[in-house]
Amino acid sequence: MRARDPDRMTQATWLLAAGLTFWSFGFTIMRGSDLWWHIASGRWIVEHGAVRAPDPFSYTTAGRYWLNDSWLSDVLLYLWASAFGLESLAYWKWLVIVATWLILFRLLVRLAGDRLASWIAATFGLAVAAPFLDVRPQLYALLGWALVLDATLGRPQPRPWLPIVFLFWANLHASFVLGLFTLPIVLLPSVRRPEHRRRTQILAAVCLGATLINPHGGAAVLRPFEHAFDPTSPIHLQGEWLPPFEPGGLRSWLYPYGIGAFVAATLVVMTHAGLRRSPDSWVATVIGAMVLVMSLRSRRFVPLFGMGLTLVLALALSRLGVVLRRRIPPMVPALGALALAGVWLAPYPKTSSAFHYLTADYEFPVETLNFANANGLSGNVFTYYGWGGYLQLRTQGRLKVFIDGRAETAYDNDTYVDYLTVLDRKPGWIDVIERSGADFVLWPRWQARGVVTGLVHTGRWRPLYRDSVSQLLVRTTAKLPDAFVASPESAYRELSLGVTALQLQQLEAARRHLERALELDPDLQPACTTMVEVLLIGGDVTSATATAARCASRYPDHERDERLRAIYERLRAPQDQR
Repeated sequence: MRARDPDRMTQATWLLAAGLTFWSFGFTIMRGSDLWWHIASGRWIVEHGAVRAPDPFSYTTAGRYWLNDSWLSDVLLYLWASAFGLESLAYWKWLVIVATWLILFRLLVRLAGDRLASWIAATFGLAVAAPFLDVRPQLYALLGWALVLDATLGRPQPRPWLPIVFLFWANLHASFVLGLFTLPIVLLPSVRRPEHRRRTQILAAVCLGATLINPHGGAAVLRPFEHAFDPTSPIHLQGEWLPPFEPGGLRSWLYPYGIGAFVAATLVVMTHAGLRRSPDSWVATVIGAMVLVMSLRSRRFVPLFGMGLTLVLALALSRLGVVLRRRIPPMVPALGALALAGVWLAPYPKTSSAFHYLTADYEFPVETLNFANANGLSGNVFTYYGWGGYLQLRTQGRLKVFIDGRAETAYDNDTYVDYLTVLDRKPGWIDVIERSGADFVLWPRWQARGVVTGLVHTGRWRPLYRDSVSQLLVRTTAKLPDAFVASPESAYRELSLGVTALQLQQLEAARRHLERALELDPDLQPACTTMVEVLLIGGDVTSATATAARCASRYPDHERDERLRAIYERLRAPQDQR
């Protein structure tokens, strides 16, 4: 027993190092537009006790059946937020990411027999995937796939609990079809063994049958295929569905290096005689190639490629690291990985306050909806696509939206095409809005000179309210309350007042409002960055520098720091010329 203690200690150190490392990649800043409608959907399901129902959120789909294939995710998100608070969903994201990559790390150790190689491969794969890891049910796609791979690869027989994974996965997210695609590949080695063939075939059939146990039956299985293979769907024009090398949408700067690493690792694996005789090496290569092709078609699948490439990369690194393992005590690389994980994780907040940054909720019309709720506004709203779900959550369904992030599961192609007509201000865009039956238009403030100005110039729309990011218009014929009440005091109201004062060059008023906003919410990033701009315009460089440092200390953000640097350079240039 004592002889095994050092190895147990090494294993525990590696698990701790891996867990902290994977956590450190869970801090991507992303405007989580889908999260809000998922929570709103979960709330509706719990309150009404039904899943199969007409869409309750949009006025363009009134009475139309909504195929909600992530209903269980929605319920879990809502129950989690209700029990622990909305901001606690930061912990949900970290938990799913760490659990997924720990399962993957354990699988890589089993395949490669080398913890250092497995840690390097898993960390690199997660770094490739990290820019796409949003707070939304798509994370269950990664977890489900990791469980399928863990239940089959490097094992003489697949685990009997595999159908349970598909049962839950089919109700959590439509990505369960990826698991079905993966099954023939990972089960092939077992099928080739006569003694395991019948049992494996039965297990595969049960997995397929388990996916049919959902509120929508076979329609939930067919829907992802219909969407994926419909080239005419305008939803594919969204940034997340575009190929990774086309402009627009998110991108991972490590993705091209990931492709190079996968190709190089595949060559190492395929040319090494010992690995060539192992069926796991072939399976790993085919799986990696499959998700590579998927990711080349759509950047939405880059996280899956980040996972898939680790299988081959770990095998290749384990071969290259043979000499290193012979010369270095096992605990040394484990401690080194633990130290690196601590360095990577240290700058980030480990509390629920990180939720503001993980979702960039400050880029949503928070204060405008505070005003709408305070005055009980109701009706139909033509709103920015990414804000639709947020309206559904915040207004309890009182404000119905034209479109939101549910895309093809709730809306037809014509609805999305009409939205793009307005977004791009193509001929007839005003008619699209007015024919839709919208009572209000909620649009980004940074695009106000297009849609907002155009509607106001018709004389049929007028401004009603605006906050730091949005502007709300109303039809001149719409019925409104006789008198409006002010929204409750909040950091967002003070931020909006500060931004307006800055535009009017009322620097002292802007400073006062922004200071109050930061008192109410020190993590309100736009208040911090706008304060820096106000201070620089007023010539208070010392205070501006201190405020910028405070912004940076709350949460590391390269893009924010670049914006602050650009503001500083822009305001400094006229002074230098003088």
